[in-house]
Amino acid sequence: MSTTTWDIDLQDLWGGYNNTKILKGINGSLPAGKISVILGGSGCGKSTLLRHILGLNHPMQGKIHIGGHDFFSLPKDQFRKIRRRMGVLFQDGALLGSLTLGENVGLPLAEHTKLPPKTIRTIVLHKLGLVGLADYIDYYPNELSGGMRKRAGLARAIVMDPEILLCDEPTSGLDPINAAEMDQLLLSMKEHFPSMSIVVVSHDLESLYKIADNVLVIHEGQAAYCGDLEGLKKHNDPYLKQLLGRQPNSTTQPVISLGADVQEELSKWLKK
Repeated sequence: MSTTTWDIDLQDLWGGYNNTKILKGINGSLPAGKISVILGGSGCGKSTLLRHILGLNHPMQGKIHIGGHDFFSLPKDQFRKIRRRMGVLFQDGALLGSLTLGENVGLPLAEHTKLPPKTIRTIVLHKLGLVGLADYIDYYPNELSGGMRKRAGLARAIVMDPEILLCDEPTSGLDPINAAEMDQLLLSMKEHFPSMSIVVVSHDLESLYKIADNVLVIHEGQAAYCGDLEGLKKHNDPYLKQLLGRQPNSTTQPVISLGADVQEELSKWLKK
């Protein structure tokens, strides 16, 4: 099976869990060689879409084409080959506490190749060097800061030189400096791996403006926008303007009064 570019094309994609539809006919393209950010409010379907791209969830309807191949129609061996060409950075890094940093990063190589330990360590040192952690190869995860664990998770995600890098909220839980460093690392991944399709699920607008070439905005399970960042900035859709402007939803729910008797009763108990 050959693929020239590893574009990810979503065609009328419906998906969810059990009988609940979360993705409702999404169309869009996440091109190879670029950083695509999947943006949207909480619960809109960002992580669900990521699970479908990973092959963890089967579409209810529609197709996902990866590198020109209908992903879910492939024979099992070819399906697994494509999945092996994906690297994943999880929100919390997902490192195993009983393994050293080097063992964590080298785990995919140990599981999927027959490379000797010395070769694996050399590769791991190289990948850790790309994220600034080569000196910490023999440390354990609990000896590292949260930002360092995220960077280690990124090193593990790229240890097998994947064609597709999927990142789930890479800046969540990080202070502004570490978040900026993660953005810079993702930009450096784009330079080191120029044909790689990098897909980032995020709600971090600062990160969006810094790293995104392409943006897919999901709203109520549908694609509200898919295109380049400049096009998104100029779009006049009310929801997109609200999202980018960080404008709250208006609320018209009335405030329920406690009543003088309830307030007096509460005050008595608070004074005891």
